[in-house]
Amino acid sequence: MTISKIGVLFLHGYTGGRFELEPTFRYLKKRYDFEYEFPQYPGHGTTLNLSSVTGDDWYREAEEAYLNLAARADKIFVIGFSMGGVFASFIAQKYQVDKLVLIAPAFDHTKLSRLNRLKLSPVEVRDHIELNLAAKVRPRLKNIPLRAMQEFIKIVEAKIGDLKNIRCETLLIHGKIDLLVPYQTSIEAKEKIPHSKLVLMEHTPHLIMYTEDKLLKLNILTERFLFLDVQLKHLVD
Repeated sequence: MTISKIGVLFLHGYTGGRFELEPTFRYLKKRYDFEYEFPQYPGHGTTLNLSSVTGDDWYREAEEAYLNLAARADKIFVIGFSMGGVFASFIAQKYQVDKLVLIAPAFDHTKLSRLNRLKLSPVEVRDHIELNLAAKVRPRLKNIPLRAMQEFIKIVEAKIGDLKNIRCETLLIHGKIDLLVPYQTSIEAKEKIPHSKLVLMEHTPHLIMYTEDKLLKLNILTERFLFLDVQLKHLVD
């Protein structure tokens, strides 16, 4: 199926890289033909080097990718994960975006002292432990200087903007056992974004890309939201 002049911008999260949204990118690209931009922020990727980069550097990379995509596509979809969700929402406030997917957008972050606000049940705590996500991210933590965390907090606060100014259709997807960004954040965001809907995924952590069954559900939700009208048009044509 060929989708003429549609562009998709993929924006990964803080301390992550393209690998976070790569499964969703591959899933969509197998099914549709579209222009895309898939930036990786300075200092990010499989090997972190965050000592000399700033939050402004990260956002600038995302914004430039949008502008490059807009120059060759007249309909823009943006998919943002975590910090990339904040960047995506800010871009949607400033520029033309036709559809927006925000996956666990980091409009807020959970401090260890506030984990009780998540009110996880014993089953949900067990689910998170069984996923063994700590083992997957622990090797990366030693490469994150305190300064980089301060840059993250600063850039997120600077780029939240006013969510009421997002005018495009928006899908928020959030896991209910997310220990990094509380899902209540997306509930609050849905109340502010005019044309939005929210899907809360049971037994789903922040790092959805490491959970095969939940990742498939996320990919299907994203596909249906972004491309269902394209599919219907193709059938009619």
